[in-house]
Amino acid sequence: MNYPTTKQALITGASSGIGKATALAFAKAGINLALVSRESENLAAVVAAARAVGVKAEAYPLDLSKIDQVQSSISAIAAQFGPIDILVNSAGMGYTGPLTETPLADWQRVLDLNVTSVWQCIQGILPGMRDRKSGIIINISSIAGSQVFPNWGLYCV
Repeated sequence: MNYPTTKQALITGASSGIGKATALAFAKAGINLALVSRESENLAAVVAAARAVGVKAEAYPLDLSKIDQVQSSISAIAAQFGPIDILVNSAGMGYTGPLTETPLADWQRVLDLNVTSVWQCIQGILPGMRDRKSGIIINISSIAGSQVFPNWGLYCV
């Protein structure tokens, strides 16, 4: 595998939690950042913090649960920002409550964000990685996928 000297990463869910922590750690390591989140105010703060350590960082407000726009938006981000060497799929959400009382709209939104958008982000970035014969894809998941948490059935799927 070829490793570029200046790497560029696209991180979803970058406005908080693991996505934000990953973005800030990557910035300190000198990795340029294309940051995606639906939370534009929080995302702007992460971009400012990354730029403060001297890397290129851009905010891309995008609701990844709106599945019809994900792959094309991610491809457009990569075309505008430049080649993506590292894709980190960190966006995720869940609702609590009994599965038997979960509305179909909530079920679909969680699946679209936590599962389908991951696949679509990969589809948007992978062609460039294949062309360059280089790239890293990191998919963040939760212990909730292998451990029981009462009333977290939808998130644990």
